Amino acid sequence: MSGGSDVESRLAAVRARVAVAAAAAGRDASDVRIVAVTKRQGTEAVREAYAVGQRDFGENYVQEAVAKISELAAVMPDARWHFVGRLQSNKAAVAVRSFSLLHGIDSLRTVAALSRAAVQQGRVAELLLQIRLGGRGEAGSEAGGRGGVDPDGAAAFLEQACVHEGIRFAGLMGVADPDLDARPQFASLRELATRLAALGLGPAPLGELSMGMTGDFEDAVAEGATIVRIGTAIFGERPRA
Repeated sequence: MSGGSDVESRLAAVRARVAVAAAAAGRDASDVRIVAVTKRQGTEAVREAYAVGQRDFGENYVQEAVAKISELAAVMPDARWHFVGRLQSNKAAVAVRSFSLLHGIDSLRTVAALSRAAVQQGRVAELLLQIRLGGRGEAGSEAGGRGGVDPDGAAAFLEQACVHEGIRFAGLMGVADPDLDARPQFASLRELATRLAALGLGPAPLGELSMGMTGDFEDAVAEGATIVRIGTAIFGERPRA
């Protein structure tokens, strides 16, 4: 696990890089939210980030996340938890209860399960629709393990998804194909969000753009990311599972 000074200095470096990238793009750095991805990180490292002002944290696995959130609730009362992995529909109820924003939604079955859970819990689940960037594949399949709805199918997906109660699509999410230049992929996601917003689909304006990770977040900021998902650059290499 990284020491406190390492986490603090790495997080400061990431914030500085976001600020530089935002300034170069004529943007305000405060418009870019850093989600510190804590997958397989111990709670001490998470607390170290929280102690220096980090409030948004991301997890990839529901079971690991729930244990971590429960352990940290008393000492991190205003932390916002994001689910950034592939969500199985049978985990919908606990996901709605545990996370403020669910990234990576690309299944109508999962949307239906989240709707049922949210209505039962009296909540509104905030979702991001994952769009497949780079390589194209069969509908519902993963391209390079990244998943996502094909861009050409995004409008139809939202039309079907938004009939469900208790859910709101707040924007789009994408993972760049590592074999291709990231920046054009992020530009295409931004352009798609603009087109979808113009269609008026759903109760939210699709203003969030979750794109960019440790290796490409500066390109994402340049292309309009409102959320970047950073793990290794903040916490160092993840411990082995």
